Amino acid sequence: MKYLVYSLFWLFSCELVTAQDTTAASAQETIESILAGSTDEQDLRELGEELEYLQQHPINITKPNYNDLMKLPFVSPMLAEAIVLYTDTVLVTSFEQLFEITLMTAKIYKQLLPFITLERNDSQSMQSYLQPKRIESRTRYERRLQLPRGYTTNVYRGDIASTYQRVRIGNDNVELAGLFEKDAGELYNDGFIAGYLAVQDLNIVRRAIIGQFTITSGQGLLFAKNIATSKGSNTVGQILKRGALLSPSVSTDEFRYFQGVAALVDIHQFSLMGFYSDRLLPATVDDAGNVTSFYSSGTYRTINDVKRKKALQEEVIGGVLRYAISPVSSISFTVVNADYNKPISPAIFKLESGQSSTAGSLSWNLPFSRIEFFGEIASNQGNAFSKILGAIIPLSRGVALSYHHRSYTKGFVSPFARPFGEREIISDGEVGNYVGMEFQAGSLDINSYVDMFTLPSTNNEFAVVGREVFVQGVYTAGKNVELLLHVRNKEKNASFIQAFDDVRIQTNYRIACTIQATRLFTFTQRLEIVSVSYKPSGYSEKGFLTFIEGKFRHKSSGVNVKSRIVFFQTDSYDSRLYQYESDVAGNFSNPPMYGKGIRWYFIAAYELFSKFNLSIKYSETKRLFDTVIGSGNDEIIGNLDNYIALQLDFRI
Repeated sequence: MKYLVYSLFWLFSCELVTAQDTTAASAQETIESILAGSTDEQDLRELGEELEYLQQHPINITKPNYNDLMKLPFVSPMLAEAIVLYTDTVLVTSFEQLFEITLMTAKIYKQLLPFITLERNDSQSMQSYLQPKRIESRTRYERRLQLPRGYTTNVYRGDIASTYQRVRIGNDNVELAGLFEKDAGELYNDGFIAGYLAVQDLNIVRRAIIGQFTITSGQGLLFAKNIATSKGSNTVGQILKRGALLSPSVSTDEFRYFQGVAALVDIHQFSLMGFYSDRLLPATVDDAGNVTSFYSSGTYRTINDVKRKKALQEEVIGGVLRYAISPVSSISFTVVNADYNKPISPAIFKLESGQSSTAGSLSWNLPFSRIEFFGEIASNQGNAFSKILGAIIPLSRGVALSYHHRSYTKGFVSPFARPFGEREIISDGEVGNYVGMEFQAGSLDINSYVDMFTLPSTNNEFAVVGREVFVQGVYTAGKNVELLLHVRNKEKNASFIQAFDDVRIQTNYRIACTIQATRLFTFTQRLEIVSVSYKPSGYSEKGFLTFIEGKFRHKSSGVNVKSRIVFFQTDSYDSRLYQYESDVAGNFSNPPMYGKGIRWYFIAAYELFSKFNLSIKYSETKRLFDTVIGSGNDEIIGNLDNYIALQLDFRI
């Protein structure tokens, strides 16, 4: 009954507020609006950093590249093709001209603006080619204000502060970047260092990198960035793997990257990318010298953590040959070989002789009669084939369908794979079929998908059969009010949780209202209810989360303020709820809310002299009936957990 009362309260309060004006979202707000479409425990860090990099390196919309446009998660293949065809025949001198493109909508236009530019990159002399045109620096300090047990008992070797420093220097053709990050509890000597020197658009060399980089090829069966594969509100486009074939990287992900040299060259319709990577990985090694697990958290707080650091050498060589049939269609061949200096446990990967893996793939993007066909077939030296087959079908300007079939053979190994699916490690096997739909008509936008999957048994769990259904409706009432309603239902047998033959059923109901009350103020209200049940055992849980958020943005003074208060109550961690929340720029969080408590945070940012931006975040979580928070070395005595972050950004 109380959930019904909350629902009526939200709907009623939305009707009470009168919207009067609107303002364009900033780049940070646009990035946050994309990330807010997450529905569960997705790791948003990699996607957030990718979007921030694209915002800092905008696409020249006067002559855009199809593959560059496809890096943006909200751009469909059909829209990317339409933009390329339009700019091939029309001289673009203003952003407003993009509304002449058939598939362009006001929502996509607003999302696109932070990632595009009208500036041309004309030919330069060698002196100007090497001359820096921009310098970017980011310094961040953050810490918990409560001391977990690991610090009071000196188990954690370093102090509680986390520090971050990143610098980029360069121009449109040459860029030098470096990063240093020390996590909370680490000594400075154990901090993470990353960097690269990248050159691009030098004769036939589209890009060359020395240092750290990432690779995305095909649909992710061999290479892909660590962008979460969970399903969200982008129901048609999320099945398509996105990202640059070769990208420099100073990500804070301390595990998933390559380190060495790489180059991408274009010769007529062919593109050839080759790379060599040699690095030391963190891992757990048993007394016999076998690797029993990888250590991917990136934190080295205890003596045992430090023992895992640089425990395994990984040497990788590979390449991609892409043939562009047209600016929007291509076929690619990819090959990779990875060697390790210690045997890898079969529980992780079943490698050839325990220390080597070779894989190859054929992938394609082939539009035909306005339908985008895509896919990838991969194998280990002709064995253990895995495949992806998909299509995106625009039925009209406002209606589109998508289909994705995945068949990941158990035993297929690619340590760098990250395709769309239910499991993160595809070597455990997976078969699934996904259908997505998007419908737009005036002020109404409806997105939905159905995903049915089967996961073979592994050493840690039984075979799983599951189904997931998602429906979301967004209605724009006038210019300044947006209403959202979504329902997500997921069923899969989870015999290792409650009973041997139980099926776990989770249903989430979310309702939200966003109001642009004035030119300066925006308010958001949300209620989410979760129901978790197990059949046939009959065990069940429930929970709810509700929040109110206010934003103040004064463009002329450079002042931005946000604040949110969250009330949550769930029966246990199993019925937890997630809420993406704002942070200082470049920080991304999607914390789980469980138990009973209140969370609130405050963020303020001020632009100094148009070159400096100072921002601060303070957050506080209070669990009402707990006497301790966390467990083990992360245990905090009491029911209060608070946190502060300070950041200074500099850009010229």
